[in-house]
Amino acid sequence: MSAQLEVPRLEDLSDIGVGVEPSDQPGVVSLVAWANDGSTVTLTWDEIAGSASIRWLNGDEVRLVLERETPVKISVRDERGVIEFHVWSRWEGMGGELVVRVGEHVAVHDTLLRT
Repeated sequence: MSAQLEVPRLEDLSDIGVGVEPSDQPGVVSLVAWANDGSTVTLTWDEIAGSASIRWLNGDEVRLVLERETPVKISVRDERGVIEFHVWSRWEGMGGELVVRVGEHVAVHDTLLRT
């Protein structure tokens, strides 16, 4: 069984400017953020399975899909009009942070380090 995944409270996201899409599956939530260049980024997490994914689309074109099977914490914030999705992960001596910024354009930073 995976460790408890720390996720944002949905009621705290109402003023951030993301679309919240609850699922019919328990523990699964998707958030959508829109960049000014027309791109969309969807962050989906599953609290029960302990997983998260990022999907970046530019129109109908899939630009990037990233999956995390060992996330420990997810946060979503609005930093001066830029939506930031953060996914921290840990697994067998490795730690990672995935940061996706959605504003004028989309920027992705993915770090994995030995701990």
